[in-house]
Amino acid sequence: MKKTIAVHWRYGAATHSGWFRTWNEDRSLLRMGTSREGKPYAAAAIADGMGGTADGGWASELAVQRVKAWLDNRLPQLVSADALTALAQEGEALFRSINREIRDAAIQRNDALGTTLTLLLLVEPVYTIVHVGDCRIYRLKPNGQCGRLTRDHSWAAEQVRRGRMSAKRARTHPKRHVLLQSLGMRKDPDIYIRSGLYSAHTLFLVTSDGFHNLYSDPSVASMLRKLRQSGMDAQEMSDELLSRALSKKSEDNISLLLLEPSGTAPVSVRRRVNVHFQLSILFLKRMLGVFSVILRKWKSGFQ
Repeated sequence: MKKTIAVHWRYGAATHSGWFRTWNEDRSLLRMGTSREGKPYAAAAIADGMGGTADGGWASELAVQRVKAWLDNRLPQLVSADALTALAQEGEALFRSINREIRDAAIQRNDALGTTLTLLLLVEPVYTIVHVGDCRIYRLKPNGQCGRLTRDHSWAAEQVRRGRMSAKRARTHPKRHVLLQSLGMRKDPDIYIRSGLYSAHTLFLVTSDGFHNLYSDPSVASMLRKLRQSGMDAQEMSDELLSRALSKKSEDNISLLLLEPSGTAPVSVRRRVNVHFQLSILFLKRMLGVFSVILRKWKSGFQ
């Protein structure tokens, strides 16, 4: 009997050093698999090394290799256990471990080392994002609605959030590459974690800043809609997006990953209730974390 293999994902990847860079400090990773029970899962990650030298590439390479090892050793078990809260907690612990390792290497070398890292996990029917830095994740829903799921940890983005600068100005500001959070910092970084539900044929785009600094969010959304309507597959879309960025003379490294679930299995009522319960717990934990940060800043203002 001929063996058949179910294809759960459509995916594409593209990267380029950019027209004016000698080094490509971006590193990316795509991983797809199934648990022992046959549950499909997928992961996409991009790390953008800092510094404009081979050392930046070392930091991003280390980050991606540590993510790869974690995906091999821990993710299948977490998928089998259906442990969404543990997934987010272990993802955060992984990022903190990478931060310490890069920080210790920087101290030993007496040098500045750092990288951004953005990780997208798809465990049907939930996406989980663990993120530090200014790479981004966009989501295009089957109904055409498109939006960004991450928050930039950059000085320019902070000015936009505070109403001191327009988003258009931020894309060209001389300090647009200055990061407030990264892996390799002397202090523990503030790690952005987000979870939610996704459905079949939801398209996720993960990008480094060499791509998305060229476009507004509405422009990215428009491109994704038109490319999907053109009938291109995910790799053709990735190549086209890279080609468009290069035509705009991007000065930075460019990396992008596309990941789309081609189908989803029926979810039982019991599991759906369990998923919503775990997502509620994650939301409450995030709110408590935000409140504690606000409280610390408020107290520090009186010291």
